[in-house]
Amino acid sequence: MLDGLEHTLVPAAGTSEDVAMLMAYEKGAALIVSVGAHFNLIEFLDRKRGGMSSTFLTRLRIGERLVDAKGVSRLYNPSSALAPVGLFALAGLVLLTILIITSPALNDVFQLVWLKIRIWLGV
Repeated sequence: MLDGLEHTLVPAAGTSEDVAMLMAYEKGAALIVSVGAHFNLIEFLDRKRGGMSSTFLTRLRIGERLVDAKGVSRLYNPSSALAPVGLFALAGLVLLTILIITSPALNDVFQLVWLKIRIWLGV
């Protein structure tokens, strides 16, 4: 045990990144999103480090389950930014209406303001 925590040593020929992805794959992960990992062919060829062959073979094994974080952000299309603001405004309006209805003093103030608006509009 290391510092009171149980651990298991996983001997592997590849990098720790490869082992983590293969473990997720073997445990049945439907989607594996990599952040900051070597992803495209240029990154593979540009790096001059050991372990790139295991990284390549890991990518072949995992296949389409592996998605780069950049790809996920391009696939995700958030809804309009006005929808949450509209819902918040609607909730505030409902709360204000309930407050006016349940408070006699606020109801009197609302009636006075409504009368002023009607006089101002000439209705």
